[in-house]
Amino acid sequence: MANKLPTIFVIVLALIIAFITYWLKIEVEKELLVKKNNNASGPEFYIRNFNSIQTKKNGAIKFKISAKSMEHFDYAEYAILDTPYFTRYKNSKPYSYIKSNHGKVLGDGDEYSFSDNVVLTRVETTKKKEMKLFTDQLDILPNIDIILTKKPVKIIQEPSIEIYGVGMKYDNKEGILKLLNNVRVHYDNPRKNSKIK
Repeated sequence: MANKLPTIFVIVLALIIAFITYWLKIEVEKELLVKKNNNASGPEFYIRNFNSIQTKKNGAIKFKISAKSMEHFDYAEYAILDTPYFTRYKNSKPYSYIKSNHGKVLGDGDEYSFSDNVVLTRVETTKKKEMKLFTDQLDILPNIDIILTKKPVKIIQEPSIEIYGVGMKYDNKEGILKLLNNVRVHYDNPRKNSKIK
């Protein structure tokens, strides 16, 4: 009997592994069938002139997002935006704008991804001149006030500063903009150019 125990153990272990393998195969095939059926169907819903506002606890506007249209795909947990426009507010006034040709809302609106001709504009204030950032793709994390990209960026800061780089992270709470790689700056002295005229 002692000699048969290891053999019985190996047979039982082999049967358990075979059962688990068969069960996993069935589950994977079911999942693939569900995804195939979902991909064949269109969006869950479609909205024209989409507009959404998120407020702070005190009722002040935190940000606004709008688009010409939104198509929501429930099975994929994202929505596609056509010509999205994102407005960040500070002290109840628009502080910055982000626009692009295409966009996505990911998850429950915790992340927005703008692509194709993205322009971020920080409006002029009494302390800062207008700034524009140009890139091909930008991720917005509005709940933690962070904007980032891995793509090349071009920043134009009035009156005559141009900054180029690859990759960017902007922490709005800290007020820090970091360019991650290949940073180049071009500055034209406006006083020098006015003397030439």
